[in-house]
Amino acid sequence: MAFHRIFIVDFTALGIGESPDANRYQSIGADTLGHVAEVFDGELHLPTLQQLGLGNIRIDHPLPGIPAVDNPIGFFGLGHIAANINGEATGLRESWDFTNSYHTDSVFDTLQTAGYEVTIASRFIPYLEGQALTNRHLVGDNKTGFSVLYEELDALTMSVVYVQLPDFKYTGEAGETLAFGQHLVAADRYLEQFMHDMNENDLLIITSSQASDPMFQSVGSHPHLTREYMPILVYSPTRPNGHSLGIRRTLADIGATVMENFGMDYDTPGHSFLNEITQ
Repeated sequence: MAFHRIFIVDFTALGIGESPDANRYQSIGADTLGHVAEVFDGELHLPTLQQLGLGNIRIDHPLPGIPAVDNPIGFFGLGHIAANINGEATGLRESWDFTNSYHTDSVFDTLQTAGYEVTIASRFIPYLEGQALTNRHLVGDNKTGFSVLYEELDALTMSVVYVQLPDFKYTGEAGETLAFGQHLVAADRYLEQFMHDMNENDLLIITSSQASDPMFQSVGSHPHLTREYMPILVYSPTRPNGHSLGIRRTLADIGATVMENFGMDYDTPGHSFLNEITQ
């Protein structure tokens, strides 16, 4: 086992540029992070995420005010949603469901059954409510989500902690680009302290399960999920020399990585990147 605890922070609506199939989902030109950075006119300061490699993800199409760094302390890449739909739980199910003995299980319930502590903190989502064996926390804002994250940092059990940051979902769908950016700045500060307090056997994975570009909320009469690449940032205190993880063909790679770390069998289209961050 490479890591005793894995913390997953889901920025919920943070896309990082249109995906190759964007035309199928009214998302040509979608770029959640890029559009937010443009509104801040190069003054969107995210030093923690930048050091992890956020700017390195897009060296060919730089993010305003978030340049690549020469020596990232994290592993960085893009996640592509492979599913042919773009629903509320599409990214979640792709990340955490897998087939085992001809039925569908989730990474969360499987690990809990195997004796590992699993904590999920999110807004109300039927899919996550269905993870019956896990420790559940309902959170209504980012601050509460980070509070749960810090509480779990004090526990010493081998565990997986998944925390959603719902304010990005709310502001993205409301078309509130400025507020979205302000929440990014606040989250960056929370992460700085959290990473400082992590143990040497901990792993942090930062990603997003969907995208909601606030500039696209005029499309139709309902909040619009945009089809974009998802950021993937990975950090371990004992492995500060990061590098690119490339473009992951499916978000299932995240669940596969968690399962491999804890020595669990799984049948998923995902490919674990555990070896890429431990060698």
